[in-house]
Amino acid sequence: MKIHYTVSLLVVLATAHAAEEPAWVERLAFWAAPEMHALKVEATQIDAALSHLPSIANVNSGNRAGFQSAGKIEGEELWVEVELAEAQVLDTVVLVPLLAKGANGLIAGFGFPKRFTLEGIDADGEAVLLMDETAKDFPNPGLYPVSAACPADTPLRQLRLTATVAWENDGPPVLALAEMLALKGNRNLTWRAKVHSSSSREISPTWSRNNLVDMMTPLGLPLAPGDSKTMGWHGPVAAAMDQQQAVTLDLGKAVSIDEIRLVPAISNNMAWGSNYGFPTRFKVETSLSTDFEEPTVIHDRSGSTLLSPGQNLQIYGSNGWMGRYVKMTANRLRDRTGDYVFALGELQVYSGNVNVAAGAKIVNSESLESGSWSSAGLTDGSSGGGNLLELPEWFRQLEKRRTLEKRQHEIVQQRSLLFVRAEHALVGSSIGGAGSVVLLAGILSWRGRRQRVIDRERHRERLARDLHDELGSNLGSIALISSFAGQENAAQMRLDLAEIERVARESADSMRDMVSLLGGKRGGVAADWLHVMTGLAERLLRGVELDCRLPTAPLIWEPNLETRREIYLFCKEALHNAAKHAHPKHLKFHLGPSHDGLHLEISDDGCGFDREQVRSGHGIGNLRERAAMMRARMNLTSSVETGTTITLEVPRGRRWTKR
Repeated sequence: MKIHYTVSLLVVLATAHAAEEPAWVERLAFWAAPEMHALKVEATQIDAALSHLPSIANVNSGNRAGFQSAGKIEGEELWVEVELAEAQVLDTVVLVPLLAKGANGLIAGFGFPKRFTLEGIDADGEAVLLMDETAKDFPNPGLYPVSAACPADTPLRQLRLTATVAWENDGPPVLALAEMLALKGNRNLTWRAKVHSSSSREISPTWSRNNLVDMMTPLGLPLAPGDSKTMGWHGPVAAAMDQQQAVTLDLGKAVSIDEIRLVPAISNNMAWGSNYGFPTRFKVETSLSTDFEEPTVIHDRSGSTLLSPGQNLQIYGSNGWMGRYVKMTANRLRDRTGDYVFALGELQVYSGNVNVAAGAKIVNSESLESGSWSSAGLTDGSSGGGNLLELPEWFRQLEKRRTLEKRQHEIVQQRSLLFVRAEHALVGSSIGGAGSVVLLAGILSWRGRRQRVIDRERHRERLARDLHDELGSNLGSIALISSFAGQENAAQMRLDLAEIERVARESADSMRDMVSLLGGKRGGVAADWLHVMTGLAERLLRGVELDCRLPTAPLIWEPNLETRREIYLFCKEALHNAAKHAHPKHLKFHLGPSHDGLHLEISDDGCGFDREQVRSGHGIGNLRERAAMMRARMNLTSSVETGTTITLEVPRGRRWTKR
């Protein structure tokens, strides 16, 4: 009976392992039940708390990335400094890290120094140390802001960040930041301040010293989750780009205006996303009368184009001018694929630390009163379904999210350790039961090795087929074109050589992708395969505005080689179809973890198609076959003129690896 019972336990162990289901271990680890239960309760509480906190957009939605040093001379320190208009007693200095492309793809915290000092300098040139992180390496913050408190009795004129040990990643040392803010009350005083640095990489509009104080970051808008369904204010749809539209606020009384904030609208419709309706040319002015006979211009961009504000506040200082009415006039509207619109998520007017436009009424303006758009939506304190936060509260809540996510990761690790201890205890007690169990374990081990050999052979066969399909036909094309090269005139020969170059580049890209998918010794799976997806999208969709959002941190559950290969080929087919058939202006490519695996969404604003008339075209059959190979759920929606959306839910398999 004891032998039979022990063998049964091992069979249960093997079966449960194959299904990747830890519940049985939790039940058998009775000695750790109180700790298991406490961790589970804490994890549930953390999930509930996170659902009420703002999240990071995790994308450079605008066209300006930030500041980056140009290079480092031997023995020289890298530094960057912000000079305010006048010395001010500040509350907090906030450093916002960058999301930028490194040697192996997008990196959160790109260029953030390993060791550094942050100093404030008063009007007399005396330095006040705000942060000293020179004793040991500072953990890379990813995209989470880093804050430092300022002295309450010392006005500061300059803020200086010095990298004593600069960031390096397969290249020269570099210092880089998305933004440096100086908060006093609810306002940021570094907006459009002067910036000095040891050096600067000036590649407009992506890199510039001035980008350090433009409020454009990968954090997104300061929104907390809320139940508001208001998207904001929307003007009438126009047939021409240069049709002038305006919206005017009545503040109720004349006030001293220190700052105007324009909050871009966020549309859930296709890939317009964060740039929806924000005019490319506009003017903001204030007046004491509704007729604006003697207006004061706060910001005039009516003669130059704003390419992409993204999910970022647009802030304009106004030097304390008096005004009761605030008007924004758009003289070049935003393209919406065939028509043109003017929309805003919110218009805020700050007098001191107070947004005096909250609840203000719109006058002398047409408004699209439809669905989630309304005139009241311009001053209701919400945008895109979330509630707008003041800057200090936003950063406080982001810090709380960072702390909770860190604790959440620790809980996952602690529970994993308890699972492992329970497994070892169970197996150890079972093997001690009878010698026959050793034989069973040997059989199971042999079967496992045999299955791994079969899997390797299957992977080799599929890799050989991929190499044949991807590279064989390309090399054949090169050989065929080359055979005619000596028989044609010079002009045609140049065209042939250009085609050979293009095909060869595609072949090299395909080979590089396959090698990275295998996860070589130079970084492995976690460092390579997600960046392969980013490079694939950028290659196939040149000229298309791409909203590409992939995990910047390693996944907790990593898909096995076969699943990575199928996801790659599925994405390649879908992205190729979009580029070839849909001809979109914008495309959304999001891949990230879900509750039980991975979630993929590819959405474009192209021409779309009628699924009743095109049942097997556009590669739909191939996509469904690949989804079936992964046991994934695929959903495709499309209609003529509105674009196509493909979602894929990839379930976690038994051969996935847990970190």
